[in-house]
Amino acid sequence: MTGVSTDRTRRAALWVGASVLCLSAGTAAAHPLAAGPPEPEQEREDDHWRPPELESWAIEPPPPLAADPEYPLAVAFDPACSCNYSVNGITSYQHVVVHTMQGSYGGTKSWFKNPDAQVSCHYIMRSVDGEVTQMVLDKDKAWHVGSSNATSIGIEHEGFVDDPAKWYTWETYVSSARLARWLTTRHDIPVDRDHILGHVELPNQSHTDPGGGWNWDMYMGLVHDVVPQGQIQVAVVDRSKLCTITATANTYLQRTAESIDLLTAPELCPIAAGTQVTYLHASAPIGTRRRLLMEAGQGPCAGVNGLDAEAFVDPTHFTAMCAPAAMAAVGATVSLDGGPGLAVDANGFVSLPPVGPGSHALDVAGPGLYEPASELVDLAVYPGVRVAIAVDPVPVEPPDPTGGGETGGGETGGGGETSAGEAGGEAEAGGEVGETGLPDPTEAPTSGPGSGEPTTDAGGGEAEAEAGGDEAGPPVLSGAALPDGYGQDEEDGCACRSGASGGPSWFAGLVLLGLGRRRRRRRQQ
Repeated sequence: MTGVSTDRTRRAALWVGASVLCLSAGTAAAHPLAAGPPEPEQEREDDHWRPPELESWAIEPPPPLAADPEYPLAVAFDPACSCNYSVNGITSYQHVVVHTMQGSYGGTKSWFKNPDAQVSCHYIMRSVDGEVTQMVLDKDKAWHVGSSNATSIGIEHEGFVDDPAKWYTWETYVSSARLARWLTTRHDIPVDRDHILGHVELPNQSHTDPGGGWNWDMYMGLVHDVVPQGQIQVAVVDRSKLCTITATANTYLQRTAESIDLLTAPELCPIAAGTQVTYLHASAPIGTRRRLLMEAGQGPCAGVNGLDAEAFVDPTHFTAMCAPAAMAAVGATVSLDGGPGLAVDANGFVSLPPVGPGSHALDVAGPGLYEPASELVDLAVYPGVRVAIAVDPVPVEPPDPTGGGETGGGETGGGGETSAGEAGGEAEAGGEVGETGLPDPTEAPTSGPGSGEPTTDAGGGEAEAEAGGDEAGPPVLSGAALPDGYGQDEEDGCACRSGASGGPSWFAGLVLLGLGRRRRRRRQQ
């Protein structure tokens, strides 16, 4: 029994001791000072290693799931394996990171879906056309930049760092710039080089992508050039003030902002030094180029692959471009789809309220300043669109140099004219004026001054009244002036006097004309 009792006692003691140890262990684990430092979560990054079999260009990636991507231009949301990212792991949005896959688009997609990968990225992009597939939601932490995963959205670009000319295509730059701008807008990330970075530029990285072949100046210019989703930006310019620049060297209008050696012949329109190019709007610098919007069908590249409407130029090959304010149609307003007109700013620019995709009508007005203009614009889901519209100024009537109505210059009787602007100018009294200033007596007028018919002296009487400020008197006989009192007495009229004189009637007429002219000169003095 004793033995039995002793055995039972020993078993009981062991049970009590074990219970105490368990209780002590639980208490120690619950005490904050007793707990050791937590083991940090292992932050992973894309080491760009892919199994060789995944890099076969013949592999067709599995079809994406029936889920919509967040980015409107992504072709699909094809999620990475849930074991390759952290759900709801983003703590803040601070960076957009540019990666290079060091492999193919299809191979990378398959690898991110492989449980053995332990890496992922939010978006991947194909080189040839810029196609985008989303693989991790923006709120989830993809494993692509190690210690910066929780604050970064990543974009993987197809290709290899050592061959940028082949893989970093214009389509890649444009597509990536649109995606980067959409991400910065959505997550309130500043659009600058402190927040749009390459993989190599983040701390604690061992990678060099995207490498020295990535054109950061052109890329950031494209990012800034993107019009936000749903927006229509309008530049209204005065057609009489369009900017004309002159080529200072043999150069090109080109389809992209890339260097000439990366473009093919159909993407270039050669122009010789001295050629003039007129444009409506010039972009801010995009790398070493600027994009011009022009009136289609005009200029040196009319009909050349669309380069007459939109083209990039090297500004160092042209004379200086114009400031936007020098071309602006100040005072114009733009209305969207019949809505209220919004005034352009001092540079002629206005951003219209956000609208949905589709066709929209723009109406430009400027009563008394510009002729009305209209244009239809097709707005995509993303990005927005920028439009340049030229308006014609309303013609202005030149001012009357006389300051009012006509003062002479009209017909006087049967053909006399007075010079414009000469108050009380001398009228031609039929026939040419000889050296004496008197009409040639051999040419007898049939009407008008000197014909014996009374007319209103429109060229002399009215003009003299306007010049002197006095009201015009009753109509006077046109022709040469007569001495005071002559011909005003019924019994002593000119016909009777001339008949009694006995001398030649034409001689008496000449004398009287001379006296009249001398008297008029005294009055004018």
